[in-house]
Amino acid sequence: MSMFLALLFYVYLPISSSKLTTLLKDKNLTSLEERLANLEQTIERRLNVTERVLGQLLTGKDNDNLEDIDVLALRSGILSAKSAPILFSAYKWSSESSISTRAIIRFERTYINPGNHYHTEDGIFIAPVTGIYMFHWTIATGGSSFSTQLMVAGSVRASNLVPHPGGADSSSAMVIISVNKEDHVWIQIYGSLEHVYGSSTAIGNNYQSTFSGILLQAS
Repeated sequence: MSMFLALLFYVYLPISSSKLTTLLKDKNLTSLEERLANLEQTIERRLNVTERVLGQLLTGKDNDNLEDIDVLALRSGILSAKSAPILFSAYKWSSESSISTRAIIRFERTYINPGNHYHTEDGIFIAPVTGIYMFHWTIATGGSSFSTQLMVAGSVRASNLVPHPGGADSSSAMVIISVNKEDHVWIQIYGSLEHVYGSSTAIGNNYQSTFSGILLQAS
């Protein structure tokens, strides 16, 4: 609150007394209209600075302006939706067999998915901002050995071997990488006619394949 008051004093106090008198008596301004217009421009410049500084203080972001912030959200103690965490955690509900090479593994349901940046209908996460992300995936299988690949904008960025277990087993991988805004991220099979387990989250259903991601730092 003290910072807010200081900013208000910055805008109004110097103008309300001596500055106002100086502007109105300025001999370089030939009419009262010009003097008032000059005063209005001075106030507007200071208000713009105040809005920018307050926006930065409230959100911690260099490019935020007070007029861009959701005031109702601030009243409830929450910043605007654009400050919400960017993360998702999805899991495969149904087992899938005979998956061809380079097919996207679709994790049909989510534990958490604020903003719906992960799309359950096609298994693709679309990055809402550029930054450093962490991705983790686990593949449960009972078939032959094969690889899975983390794809970003059509390029392989990481991979993981799912070995032939001789029974049901799983393999996991984690990677931290930079991703650009609007990049599409997914997990795909590298093999042929492969099998990926899926199941409900109920206790006793052990064959769980998952895919998760979180923004660590925006660029």
